[in-house]
Amino acid sequence: MTQELPIEGPTEVELNSLIEILKKNEVITRYQEVKENIKENRALEQLIEAIKSKQKEAAAFEHYAKPAAAEKTAAELADLNKQLKDSIAVQQYREALWDANELLENVIGIIQRGIDDAVEKDEV
Repeated sequence: MTQELPIEGPTEVELNSLIEILKKNEVITRYQEVKENIKENRALEQLIEAIKSKQKEAAAFEHYAKPAAAEKTAAELADLNKQLKDSIAVQQYREALWDANELLENVIGIIQRGIDDAVEKDEV
């Protein structure tokens, strides 16, 4: 997924260089690997489909004012959601996503400080 950048010249070269460095970063590559594993995990896919189905059931029971059935379905849904949350693959994905997000936030912070410093120097 390549995006057109509204930046030209030396800044574009530096930005493309940064993007390439980030693509090769251990944190980013780990996130991408874990993300692919999640996509290919048939058990998780089935669990997600079961959750979607239970959500539809719960909505139907609520709509038709069947509180006992809605309550039972809500309990089943809570159990399925707990299974999903407790899944090792999901935990790994969340951890990898957190790490990748933290890395990118740090990079953005460094860039922002550099821009702020450059603006301050120009104002003086």
